[in-house]
Amino acid sequence: MEMKGRYRMKKNTVERFAGRAAAAALVLALAGCVCDDLATPGPVDADDPAPKKVTRRIKLLENGDIGKYWYTWLKGVQKRNEDPGRVFSAEGDVLKISGTDLGCVTTRDAYRDYRLTLEFRYVDNDVQLNKTAARDSGILFHSTGPDGSYGPGIWMSSFEYNVIQGATGDMLVVGNKNLCPGVYRCKGNVDPKTKGTSAQHWDPNGPEVEMVDRGRIRRPDVDLEWKNLKTQPLSPNENPIGEWNKAEVVCRGDRAEFFFNGMKVGEYRDLNPAAGRIQLQSEGFGVEFRDMVLSPLD
Repeated sequence: MEMKGRYRMKKNTVERFAGRAAAAALVLALAGCVCDDLATPGPVDADDPAPKKVTRRIKLLENGDIGKYWYTWLKGVQKRNEDPGRVFSAEGDVLKISGTDLGCVTTRDAYRDYRLTLEFRYVDNDVQLNKTAARDSGILFHSTGPDGSYGPGIWMSSFEYNVIQGATGDMLVVGNKNLCPGVYRCKGNVDPKTKGTSAQHWDPNGPEVEMVDRGRIRRPDVDLEWKNLKTQPLSPNENPIGEWNKAEVVCRGDRAEFFFNGMKVGEYRDLNPAAGRIQLQSEGFGVEFRDMVLSPLD
């Protein structure tokens, strides 16, 4: 996800989701869990399922059956499992995203304490929305709150393992501060030379920074001159366009580790919330995912 002005929350959208949030807040408040308590597990929504600790291997797509573990959501439709333009399709264990609308597939269940592995590749096509920017998607995890409450109308609040040409493995905080300010936050260490800039680079031995509501820490080897263009060079360990790459997210308690094609590209702690749904993004580009597996931690 490239965080640009086109994803800023408009006033009427905030008002639309505020009503849903208020109703959900009442439900959670009655249970002793309110939004302004920063120990709460994410933005309020009565529809959020209780997180499941992953204790067995779960293959998240088999036999082309998206609906077993996922539901679809599109900005242009605003309803679950309504996909008239077939933005999302599947063949075997391959999820195909055309990129003709912004949206996502979202897991029906919420999860905690797991290893998520998957492979992805970019597949350019004539119908995708964007043909000039860097090829882009993302793995949103610990996703909570109303569908489409971030974007506006596109994704849930979440943390993101960024899938983007030349910078896959960046960490983004995708929190909706209009619905529940201060809830989405985490800490990481960065290269002191880049601390406080828009291009902070992860460095396990660098100073600590905290990201609240929004923020980004780039993988350590991203070009300082990285630009959101289709001509952007690939990462040093990124396979050519059209070939498969492997992404891995390891969530243990309130910590997360990121790997890309076997290389560790980030480690973060004090994640709040520390559980939630998983979303795979349609960001206007053709992309495919396969071999999507949740595994228990060792």
